[in-house]
Amino acid sequence: MSEQWEFPGNKWWKFDFHTHTPASLNDYGREDTSCKEITPEEWLKQAMLAELDCVVVTDHNSGAWIDKLKKANTTLANQQDRPAWFRELTIFPGAELTVAGNRSRIHLLAVFDPSCDTSNVTAVLGGCGIYKGYGDEQQTCTSKSFVEVIQKIEENNNGNGIAIAAHIDGAKGLLQDVTSLKPELKKILKKLSVAEFCDPHTFDKADPVLRKAVDRLAKVGGSDAHKPDQIGRHFSWIKMSSPAIEGLRLALSDHTFSVKNQQEDPNQLPESFLSKLTIQSMQHCGRIKGRPFTLSLHPHFNSIIGGRGTGKSTVLESIRIAARRDQELNEGAPQVKRELDRFMQLSKQNGVMRNETEILLEVHRRGKIYRLRWRFDGAETVLEEQTESGWQGIESGDLTERFPISIFSQKQINELAANPRGLLDIIDRSPEVNRAEWQARWKTVESRFLQLREQQRELVRQLETEPQLRAKLNDVINDLKLYEEKGHGEVLKQYQKRSQQKNSLFDDSIFDNLSHELRELAASAELSDFPQHLFEEHDETREEIQTVHEQSAQEVQAVSTALEQLARRVEALQERRTTKISSSDWFLAVQASITAYEHLVEEYEEKNSSVSISLYGEWVQERNRLQHRLSKLESVRNEIKNIDKQIGEALNELLALRTELLEKRQEFLNKVIGNSPLVRMELIPFGDASSLENEYRSLLNLDYGKFTGSVYDPESKQGILYPLRRWEETKTPASELPDLIACVKEKTFDIAKGEGNGNHGAFDNRLKKMYDNQPAIFDRLAVWWPEDLLRVKYSKDPSSKKFDRLEKGSAGQKAAAILAFLLSHGSDPLIMDQPEDDLDNALIYDLIVEQIKTYKSQRQLIIITHNPNIVVNGDAELVHVLKFENGQVEIAQQGGLGEAAVRESVCTIMEGGRDAFEKRYKRITLEA
Repeated sequence: MSEQWEFPGNKWWKFDFHTHTPASLNDYGREDTSCKEITPEEWLKQAMLAELDCVVVTDHNSGAWIDKLKKANTTLANQQDRPAWFRELTIFPGAELTVAGNRSRIHLLAVFDPSCDTSNVTAVLGGCGIYKGYGDEQQTCTSKSFVEVIQKIEENNNGNGIAIAAHIDGAKGLLQDVTSLKPELKKILKKLSVAEFCDPHTFDKADPVLRKAVDRLAKVGGSDAHKPDQIGRHFSWIKMSSPAIEGLRLALSDHTFSVKNQQEDPNQLPESFLSKLTIQSMQHCGRIKGRPFTLSLHPHFNSIIGGRGTGKSTVLESIRIAARRDQELNEGAPQVKRELDRFMQLSKQNGVMRNETEILLEVHRRGKIYRLRWRFDGAETVLEEQTESGWQGIESGDLTERFPISIFSQKQINELAANPRGLLDIIDRSPEVNRAEWQARWKTVESRFLQLREQQRELVRQLETEPQLRAKLNDVINDLKLYEEKGHGEVLKQYQKRSQQKNSLFDDSIFDNLSHELRELAASAELSDFPQHLFEEHDETREEIQTVHEQSAQEVQAVSTALEQLARRVEALQERRTTKISSSDWFLAVQASITAYEHLVEEYEEKNSSVSISLYGEWVQERNRLQHRLSKLESVRNEIKNIDKQIGEALNELLALRTELLEKRQEFLNKVIGNSPLVRMELIPFGDASSLENEYRSLLNLDYGKFTGSVYDPESKQGILYPLRRWEETKTPASELPDLIACVKEKTFDIAKGEGNGNHGAFDNRLKKMYDNQPAIFDRLAVWWPEDLLRVKYSKDPSSKKFDRLEKGSAGQKAAAILAFLLSHGSDPLIMDQPEDDLDNALIYDLIVEQIKTYKSQRQLIIITHNPNIVVNGDAELVHVLKFENGQVEIAQQGGLGEAAVRESVCTIMEGGRDAFEKRYKRITLEA
């Protein structure tokens, strides 16, 4: 990762603290004498192949090769065609001093700034009593004591030397075979701050006093390479902004967070982070000689500092605008939204924008680089992607979804503390909960439920016709019964039946048509005479073809005769059929039905009345039709039962989805908050009654302020919603909330259906009218449940393990609880504006600083602050110092805390800056 790291501020540097060259006369290349012939370039090649960023050259009591290596390194770096194995390498001059001790000779490493050379090292050796025997570790040693040598090293070059106990737990190490801490050794260890270990765990089970003394030391790794191929076999990762002794010294003094002994490269990038903000032609930013304002960002922890009015808010709001996060302020942060609206106005209207103002925000996401563009005039491409040929415009899609960024000002934090429901929105946007995906599934089931309810109503409407149908059927049955009781019905039925049979059986047209068509075919079955006139008398072919023609004519004539015979057969068949039918019992029954009908007609004519077969038939058809419709209603009734079942299943599905959402939220809180000593968060299913009345009125289209006594009246303690709205105050168990909600729905439905009464007649009439004309409104009420209640608790004293409700806390305690949550979850970039407001220094250090240290490696943090503890003790990877000069926002300083100019700015601008540095680095002074 080191080679691709192009971001300002701190990074992790791969550091070998202990290497030798041929200048170590006694033991370099002892097993392979050819190593002594190695060139400086070949030596550097081995260090570069080991992918080192920094190497300390520590020959025995000598700095002879330092200038050679530095010169060769410069030559390689300046070559136009560098070798393929070349990489940037910083050489730290140093030496491994042999210190005379009471027990034996002890080795001590001295490390100096890369600007030092051989002469600086030689001068330190001389100060320790070494004037000759350079490179000899067997005969040469210091004349000064261990503590004095440490002092001489640290005094070098204005106090920039670092003394490191070499292989402290190995041969010729300070603690070789040591099992207890003697006074003299205690004095030495107190003076030391860094040690090279062969095994960092050597003293894990040692005497507690000795272990405590060792644990305060920064543990570093060195290869102690006496052959070229041993360089880089042991190393440490050191965090600093640039390879210099000052940054190294600060990192070693804060070794808990700035030194890592591991093989893996810790320079890991978050999945998504902001890398650059560019502001062009804003009223007070980006107009210096036509040059835009550019802020390059670190992938991890950025702190932005500056005096009042130096443009810190300009940076925050520009990021918010470019990332299209301004719409998130429409709900829950009205004051912040108003301030942003003023910010986005044209300058002539007290805003800061100009028509040509442009904001560019570069975002790294999953290995690709994008640029979000925003112009005040609305022109230009919204989203671009960096390609080999430059920036290319692409489809933007939903920028808030594609590039998640969390931005919180102190006002937003205060609003969240006042109404923690806003935290649910943050929780729901997390990948673990993914409310958007859940909402899509909810809408699908809800839509199915609403459709089923509409189908159910339609089927019920069909069932409502049943009484009318049964009445009609009874009338028809009575008419038919009257006929049938007098026997008339049987006569008419027989006459109708026999008439239909006779009309169907006595159709002779088929026989007539068939015989006629056969006779016509027989008549037409004849060939014309042979055309003899067309053949000459002596034509040899005439006789042959004439014979064929005459034979065919004879055969056609035979067919004609057969057809004539078939026609006679058809006529005979017809005659036999007629004879058989006329002599059949059936024919006699037909004649009898006709005679009975004629007598019935004569009877009714004598009574001046009439009887109609068609009327009777209509009655029969009507009876059949009505019976069929009623039988269909039975299937409708069964279908209603089936739909009722589906409606119940859909409601259960919706409740299961709410349970799933609750569980996902709770799992997320358990993961993020866990057993935090500062804050606790729990969810109460359906427990948020804060917007209960608004939601109820919105569902039923009830204007606010009307029907108060029926809906919710806190003064008279009445209304449908009162028990649910005040469940916490009345100390109703949360387990009873589902019953309270069901009661609200049931009572509303009963009033609407006219089966119950509210506290106001106008309210009852309103619901009844609505139920008659807009019943679907009540379907929406059926699938409504209040939001889950997020109950936040905080601890005044984390050691007490006691938690109080958030609303009982001070402004600072409320903000602390919200901050604990915001800092501890998510992987998207988090931008915060002055989170320390309302917090005392104890909370700042115990909460914000510790949270920053814990989570900054997992996500990008950009924190605007006035508190030095956040910057210094939070260990900002990159500090941006802003200033306002000549009417424009500018960057005064930018860099890591290892840079003196940055530290000076922190102390100058931020009250308590010097104390913060002393608290972090203990005995290291700012000037050192």
